[in-house]
Amino acid sequence: MNFCLFIIDVQNGFIAENTSYVVQRIRSLLKQNIFKYVIFTRFINTLNSPYVKYLNWHQLFDEAEQELIEDIKPFVGVVFDKTVYTACNEETLIFLKQKNIQTVFICGVDTEGCVLKTAIDFFENNIITYVLTYYSASNGGDIYHQAAILVLSQLIGSSNIITEPIDRDKLNRYLGQFPL
Repeated sequence: MNFCLFIIDVQNGFIAENTSYVVQRIRSLLKQNIFKYVIFTRFINTLNSPYVKYLNWHQLFDEAEQELIEDIKPFVGVVFDKTVYTACNEETLIFLKQKNIQTVFICGVDTEGCVLKTAIDFFENNIITYVLTYYSASNGGDIYHQAAILVLSQLIGSSNIITEPIDRDKLNRYLGQFPL
């Protein structure tokens, strides 16, 4: 059984006052080189998206906003583009199946949006799902971040919410909860 790290939407257009701190946290996690597979997602807005039509949200159209943050670019390998909240789609599910990945660790931006939706969708696809809240943030601030953690605790299980910084030993402890 393999596992991976999913880093959701750490892009120029999503990094602002309430999320900037998470970039260095994610970078420190990546520098430990404890994940064989690290997958990045990149949100790309479109003119006919529900975000434009129903929320009047007109960001993440240009390439500069869509770019992954410079500090993490040295670690970027696999990138999946997406136009909706979730990163759990046919393309990523095929990738996980091909690599025999049965456990995902998710972090990134926004906790109450793309991180939450992706975590729930992987869970519903019978993939062991952990959310790394120390490495996640919300543009709505801590109140949205905490609300997402509360909802995720109910929907995927509180034991699947990791609030502390993670290292190889802690990762192995979580992986050891499930028989191979």
